[in-house]
Amino acid sequence: MRVGVSNDNYPEKRTIIVDADVEYVNFKNKNIYSYINLLNMKFLKKDKIFLFRPLVGSQKKNIDVFHVFNEIAITDRKWVATFETELPRILPPKNGSKEDNRAKLQRLSSALTANNCLALIALSGAAYKMEMKLFNDSPELSRVLRDKMVVMHPPQKLYMTERPARNAADPVHFVFIGKDFYRKGGGEIVQAFGELLAANAIQPEQIKVTLIGDLEKTNNYAFGPYQDDPAFARETEATIARYDLFEHHSAMPNDKVMQLLQKADVGLLPTWAETYGFSVLEMQSCGCPVITTNVRALPEINPQEAGWLISHPLNDDCDYAITSLQERDALRRKTVDRMKNIIEDIVRHPEQIHDKANAAIARIQSEHNVEAYQARLKKLYSK
Repeated sequence: MRVGVSNDNYPEKRTIIVDADVEYVNFKNKNIYSYINLLNMKFLKKDKIFLFRPLVGSQKKNIDVFHVFNEIAITDRKWVATFETELPRILPPKNGSKEDNRAKLQRLSSALTANNCLALIALSGAAYKMEMKLFNDSPELSRVLRDKMVVMHPPQKLYMTERPARNAADPVHFVFIGKDFYRKGGGEIVQAFGELLAANAIQPEQIKVTLIGDLEKTNNYAFGPYQDDPAFARETEATIARYDLFEHHSAMPNDKVMQLLQKADVGLLPTWAETYGFSVLEMQSCGCPVITTNVRALPEINPQEAGWLISHPLNDDCDYAITSLQERDALRRKTVDRMKNIIEDIVRHPEQIHDKANAAIARIQSEHNVEAYQARLKKLYSK
């Protein structure tokens, strides 16, 4: 089977380019919107257009199906789309809302209902919910989309089939991975550990904390106009420098990260915003249970038996609504306090790590099985 893809970036490799028995043909340089987006984004300072349209004459006759990510395919060939937020994906205008895109949404929806659109794969239940909400004022369109939609969480390779019991004498090793250090909750992690240490609630010899992320990434898109004062980043870096138990890396090769996770005890992702949470799957596949917040897909992939969930009220898009500095600070305080309680409980009762670690491995084996995912894709392609 030959499947045409519009790119081979990380999302495609995690959700589409997943089967060695399938030949994938990359149409990135044969997609007219690759060039339109280059012009729009680089020179005209416009937003990306999430469309795929093969250049005339570029569609080889033996391409069986196109499979795109977050895009709509404008083609007369069979196609499938995987999406993490909603389709059509149209970024709202600055200082505007999604309702300003209503005309564009209606215009592009015809491609979704066409017979050659075989399936719409929601990456999570949260994405499914958002897609149905997008067209809740169009009952007939919603019915057609519902018939085409399936929820398929991405596949994940297992790195161990059983987590051995940890040495009780070793410090509990926590690991955070997030290039966007502050958006993914790195600042709150450092604050939580710092406050616990300052209050003598835990001792430095009881823990080890590895932080992998860019400390220069201070902007947090979840905050919108309510960004942190530079003092927050300065205090975060000062706390890291104050305690030897923190080990910070700006970046680390993925193979080294996976080796680290197989030795660590607990993963950390108290993120402010996340479209999915692939790093949670990677941690779980290494038998490393994770502390996360509850945005988007995280409650689906981090159930209580396999990890720890910090829950706050969500808006209709399964996100946190930050509408003031006070709201930002109040939510941060709640996240830090909840994280402190979880960390202190883990340090006092580290035996829970083993049970959650093996539950995490079991859920990856059953919910993110690579072979089962490949089989489901082939079935959709053959419609």
